[in-house]
Amino acid sequence: MPKATDSKGKTLAAAAKLLRQRGYHGTALHDILAAGGSPRGSLYFHFPGGKEQIGEAALTLAGEAVRQGIARAAEASESAEVFLVRIVRGMAADLERSDYREGCPIATTALETSAQSEVLAAATRTAFQKWENEIKRGLERFGMTAEEADPFATIVLSQLEGALLLARTYRNPTPLHRAEQALKLLLTSSKS
Repeated sequence: MPKATDSKGKTLAAAAKLLRQRGYHGTALHDILAAGGSPRGSLYFHFPGGKEQIGEAALTLAGEAVRQGIARAAEASESAEVFLVRIVRGMAADLERSDYREGCPIATTALETSAQSEVLAAATRTAFQKWENEIKRGLERFGMTAEEADPFATIVLSQLEGALLLARTYRNPTPLHRAEQALKLLLTSSKS
């Protein structure tokens, strides 16, 4: 995620990081203010809807950062296999760099708020859908038909989300390495 220099941007970047680490219910407004270094007055000026509005905007910001990363991985790759490996290894590197404190920037909030807040549920749904579509576009770029790429993108995203959860829980990147192997096998079997 880009570094923000303005009060609103700093608040959103701080909120996105905290939601990724702690989830929505584990993140208090005062934590967001402290992490972002923003005065309390700016919070209500930029986000009159309070925590839910901040959460929605932070999820959108984080979701877009991941979508762009997936698109860059496709652009930098010469094959579908290299594309998928780049995504998995990028996620593994992010997780390890955070000492296993920061998994998926959307999943924790999605799980804890989907039945309680339609605003946050919509933001998490949209993020996941954009990632899935970006994976699909990447696969199509390397020769998969839309009919093949559509379910394959769902499988890829599901595999990655599950592997991230396990790797964060185990505090070990092995589930992501195994996900990479599984995706390579799946890709190979889809070609035969």
